[in-house]
Amino acid sequence: MASSMTSLLFRAASTSLVARRITDVVQDQAASGANADTADAGSEESDIMTVIHYIAIVLLIVMSAISSGLTLGLMSLDKVSLDVIVRAGDRPEATMDEMKKAKAARRILPVRADSNLLLTTLVLTTVAVNSLLSILMADLTSGLVGFFASTILILICGEIVPQSLCSRHALAIGSTFVPVVRVLRLMLYIFAKPVSYVLDRTVGEDVGTVFTKRELQKLVEIHVRQKIMHPEEGTILNLEVLKMIYNNGYSRIPVWNKDPNDVVGIIFTKDLIYVDPNQDVPLMAFARVFAVAAHRIWLDAQLGEVLSVFKMGSTHMALVYDVNNSGPGDPFYELKGLVTLEDIVEEILQSKIIDETDSLEARKERQNCTDQIRHSDGAYSDEVPLLSETKTTFGTALGASDLLFQY
Repeated sequence: MASSMTSLLFRAASTSLVARRITDVVQDQAASGANADTADAGSEESDIMTVIHYIAIVLLIVMSAISSGLTLGLMSLDKVSLDVIVRAGDRPEATMDEMKKAKAARRILPVRADSNLLLTTLVLTTVAVNSLLSILMADLTSGLVGFFASTILILICGEIVPQSLCSRHALAIGSTFVPVVRVLRLMLYIFAKPVSYVLDRTVGEDVGTVFTKRELQKLVEIHVRQKIMHPEEGTILNLEVLKMIYNNGYSRIPVWNKDPNDVVGIIFTKDLIYVDPNQDVPLMAFARVFAVAAHRIWLDAQLGEVLSVFKMGSTHMALVYDVNNSGPGDPFYELKGLVTLEDIVEEILQSKIIDETDSLEARKERQNCTDQIRHSDGAYSDEVPLLSETKTTFGTALGASDLLFQY
């Protein structure tokens, strides 16, 4: 009986030990599986973070390139140059390329108006982006490798390449990224505005490009060398021509190209002070720099319409054209003469405007012309056309004695 009880106890103890051992093995296997799952999850999370790091690095490089390139490109476009481009594109005879450039300049002008705020915004963006780029590169690599890698990336992709492109295509690239500049200025305004305010009070605002008299003379000389032509191809601004211009006493001189009906612009006599009479400057080279576009009106235009044209600015002289149907050839636009703002004002006031430069003959001629187009009752009307009932115009009277020069 005792032996039987001992055997039963021994079997029970053995069974308990086996069960415990099995339990321990199962728990060890479960723990190993859990550790493996945790390791896999950690590896996947690490891979995702690495991808995010690389994407962030690419975005930061692009942002660094944009801010660095725009800093050079936009700051190289001063407000005076942009205004000149806009005015050149607004001319009636402007080419498609000039109108395209004018559109781009018109988009840039609002953000370029506050130059110190623009500069501060772009520099802050560049510094912040480059600092973040260095930190991310250091996280992915060792310290020294990350330093050299970030330096090379910033130098090539963030500085040299974008600045090289923007320096050559500042107008096109700058106008394209104007929305980006507006967003950056809004985001960094709280930091950039105080700095720009200090710059405004210390170094002053951007005044644009200002040329001295000597610099303008050199500008004309450079343009002459670039656009050199033979003397027989057009008028040369030598001493004899300059004397003739000054002796005639005109303040504005129309310049025509291949035909007197093709007036390409008007030069002001006062601008001839920049010409050295001993250098034989071609008129074409001078006109490309200093000439302004001429207003063109029809012979039957009314005085009110002509006055509205003069209000547009640029010059107070207009060219009067009419369609010439005479002859066997095709009709063409023929230059009939010139009309000035002074002529229009005289007709409005019903009185002569005589200054110290008017000669006696010019006074009589102008008075006769004015008398011929007045109403019989002496009242002014803006419905009076340049072409009167007697077929006499301001343009015909003035054009007979005015100077016109060919390129």
